[in-house]
Amino acid sequence: MTFSRKIKKFFTKEDYDFDSPDVNLRNFHPQLYIYLAAMGIFTNNQESLLRFFWPFLCISITIVAIVLEAMFVVHGVLIKDYAFATECFFYFLLLGMILAVYASVLYNKNEILQLIDDMNNDFVFIRTMESKYRNSFLMGQLLIHKSCCIWYSFTTSIGILYILLILSSLVMHGLLKTSNDVNRPLLFPMWLPADDPYRTPNYEIFLSIEICFLIIVNQAFSGYIYMLFHVLLHYYYILDMIMKDFEVIFDGLDESVSCLLPKDPLRKQVQSTLNGRMKRIVQWHLAVFKAVKIVSSVFGPPLVYQVMFSSIAICLLAYQVADSLERGKVHVIFIMLLTAGILQLWIPCYIGTLLRDKGYAVGEACWNNGWHNTYLGRLIRADMVLVIQRSQQPLAIKFIGLPQLQLETFSSIMTTAYSYFNMLRQYNSDS
Repeated sequence: MTFSRKIKKFFTKEDYDFDSPDVNLRNFHPQLYIYLAAMGIFTNNQESLLRFFWPFLCISITIVAIVLEAMFVVHGVLIKDYAFATECFFYFLLLGMILAVYASVLYNKNEILQLIDDMNNDFVFIRTMESKYRNSFLMGQLLIHKSCCIWYSFTTSIGILYILLILSSLVMHGLLKTSNDVNRPLLFPMWLPADDPYRTPNYEIFLSIEICFLIIVNQAFSGYIYMLFHVLLHYYYILDMIMKDFEVIFDGLDESVSCLLPKDPLRKQVQSTLNGRMKRIVQWHLAVFKAVKIVSSVFGPPLVYQVMFSSIAICLLAYQVADSLERGKVHVIFIMLLTAGILQLWIPCYIGTLLRDKGYAVGEACWNNGWHNTYLGRLIRADMVLVIQRSQQPLAIKFIGLPQLQLETFSSIMTTAYSYFNMLRQYNSDS
């Protein structure tokens, strides 16, 4: 079997038995459990002290890196090397995000475990349902798996491109450069006040540490974005299950019983069936709101940080890209960082908009379920009113200082970044 064929089979889950009675969250999305383990959350031996080893190592390295990047930013501004300062400032913000993610995940360990358990219970329950529900839900989960593969491929390709650029520069340096004044390139630019970071053995040490930074960023930050859209999309498909329930809520029931007395056995039987169907709908609906609340508490602080500084980072990166193009150069690093900066903001905003619109669609599905064409609608009228009223509350991640995550927020941040960009351009043209 060729390598490309193996990749395709992994991407499409061709070898996965979708009809197996053992389908669950762990065997369908093992990458989610791997990410949680790397973040210090074990789903089996939950109180093991070993879970702190990798997070402690990553946090320690990240704190050292933040101090260094802050020093680099100040140095870049003082010597008026704004390209150097901008790149270091972006890394400073990114490393701060790593700390926010680790702190938030470790602090909310119990909430995350509860969320994972609820999602797994959804798998266990839906796999026992009829094929219409099961197939639709599993196809949605397959889309989540594919989105995960695409996202990690994108972030990993950025890391690989960083390394390839350094390797190509080292090859060119070894083959063509003869001047001793030319420094060997590092993954990220550095400066030390009393030493040369590019001399041996400093160069080898810092290059090894920077490769570790690439791994930490790809594991923590990329995983944070993945888990955020995974959870939101999971409950997006739960809302889809609710809408399918509304489509068949009156199917197979005799509407003539609505004319019988409330104590009549036939009417009580139909009433019990309708109450059971509405109970499942209400439980799913409440589960979605509960999950969004947990996501808000767990990822609220990182999202506030992300939204707060994205406009500044995007503005500075866009300015450096434009400035290098004006000088006839293509700065690949800045273009990659700008693309990643925009994408990491767009993904949660887009998924948030999908979830919000789907929440409103549940109310419309309840209203359009055919209650007006059957007398059975009288039997669950009060329940329907409650569902419609609840569905008018927007499904949105809420946290202090955080606007609702939706495309309107993304548009507002990009508009702000563009305003800052124009201010910088005007300032430099006048000076």
